[in-house]
Formats: sequence, structure tokens, C-alpha cells
Amino acid sequence: MAIQRVLLAEDDEAVRSMLQTALERDGFQVVAVASVKHGLSLIAEEQFDVLLSDLDLPRAGDGLALVGAMRNTHPQAVTLVLSGDPFLEEASCALRLEADAILAKSIEIASLRRLIHEKLATAWIL
Repeated sequence: MAIQRVLLAEDDEAVRSMLQTALERDGFQVVAVASVKHGLSLIAEEQFDVLLSDLDLPRAGDGLALVGAMRNTHPQAVTLVLSGDPFLEEASCALRLEADAILAKSIEIASLRRLIHEKLATAWIL
């Protein structure tokens, strides 16, 4: 089985580092970016199985640009959005853009890893 690739978009360096380390420990190859511009260029150039994006990069709604680009370029990829407040209007927009899930930033790493594995298993069945 090939190593699954995750594009992690998070502007907070500490959160980005923690998530990258945890996901790599779980066997994922993680490409981490701090900006929408960098994320968009990678989506256009490379293949990813998962997008894990902060909703607010660095302005409100920027994470939605990554969700839309991932859905258009890699429709089979699992798209997960992190939000400090899962009830934001932007979070509702993310669902309309076909994000697979919106997660509160307080999510436990073990739950995040489990969710990614579950979504990936379901994506390959469809």
C-alpha cells in the first residue's frame, strides 16, 4: 500500500508542527504549508489523498479556497477543515464546497487520525 499524502495548511507554526509530527508518526507523508498561495500551487502540481486545512488562512475564508481547489483538482481526496468555531458562516460554506468534515481545533490527535483513516477507507470504496 502506498504512503498516503496529506496537505496540511495551517498558519500557526506550533499547531502546524504538532499536527505534522502526529500525522507523520501515524505513517502519513505530510506536506505542510502556512499560506493559501503555497497550498494552491502544490494542489496544482502534486497528488494528495487528504487536505487538512485551517479555515482562517490568514484571512477568514481562505481555507475555503483550498477546499475548492482540492475538490476540483483531486475530487477523490478527503477534505477536512479545522475551525476555531465550527458554527461560523464560513464553516457552512465549506460544507457546501463538499468538505468531508469540519473539525473544532480542540480535536484530539487520536480522533483526527482515526477520522482520516475512516474517511480514506470510505473514499476508496465509493
